[in-house]
Amino acid sequence: MNKDKNVRNKIISLIVSVLLVASVFVCLFVVIQVLSNGYVSIGGYSFFKVVTGSMEPEIPVGALILSEETEMNDIEIGEVVCFRSKSPDMLGKIITHRVIEIIEAEDGTLQLVTKGDANLSLDGYYVTAQNLIGKVIWQSGSGKFSGVLNFLSNKFGFLSCIAFPALLILTLILRDNVKTMQQDIKRISEQLETRETASGRNTPANGTQAEDYEQMRERIRAELIEELNQIDKSEQPKQQ
Repeated sequence: MNKDKNVRNKIISLIVSVLLVASVFVCLFVVIQVLSNGYVSIGGYSFFKVVTGSMEPEIPVGALILSEETEMNDIEIGEVVCFRSKSPDMLGKIITHRVIEIIEAEDGTLQLVTKGDANLSLDGYYVTAQNLIGKVIWQSGSGKFSGVLNFLSNKFGFLSCIAFPALLILTLILRDNVKTMQQDIKRISEQLETRETASGRNTPANGTQAEDYEQMRERIRAELIEELNQIDKSEQPKQQ
C-alpha cells in the first residue's frame, strides 16, 4: 500500500515538475518575442487588440483580431491586414487597415494601398513584404467572450495566466516536500523511541552489573582493613 502511494506521489511530482518547466519556457518564449518583435507569434498566428476606431463599425475599439502570416501574392483587395506603420508619427506601430488597391513596383514587387474604414484618406505609405505582418482571419467582436479575451490580452490578465499556474505548481511541490519532511521526521522519531525502549530494557542489567562492582569493591576494602588490623595486632607485643 505504502509502495503504491510512493509511486503515485513520484508520478505526481514528475508531472508537476514538467508543467513548471514548461511554464518557464512559455514565459521566456513570450518575453523574447515581445522584446524582439513587439508581439507574440506562434506558428505564424498573432493576436492583436484594436485600440483605435479607424476600422469601425466592422472592427470596434477593444476587439481582438487574429492575424495569419501571409505572402504578398496571397493578399486580395478588400481583405484586412496587419502591418507596421512607416509613418514618422507612428513609426513601428501595428496598424490594422483594409487593402484598397494592389500595385506593382518597378522592381516587380507588390505593394498594398491601405485605408481604415472610418478614415477619410488613404494611408500615406504603401505596405510592403518588409512591414506586412499578415491578414486578419478572425475578430472577437463584442460580448462576454470578447471581454474574457480582452482581459487575457492585457498585462494583468497575461501575468495572471502565467503567474497563477506557476504559483499553483509551486504550492503543490512545496506541499509534497513538506509531506515528505513530515514523514521523515515521524520515521526518525519512531527510530529514536525504539532505541530508547531498547535502552530501557537494558537498564536493569546495567544497574545490576554496577551494583555487583560496588559490592565487590566494598568487600575487598573490608578484607584489606581486616588484614591491616591483624598485622597491627601481631606487631604490638614485639613493641612492648
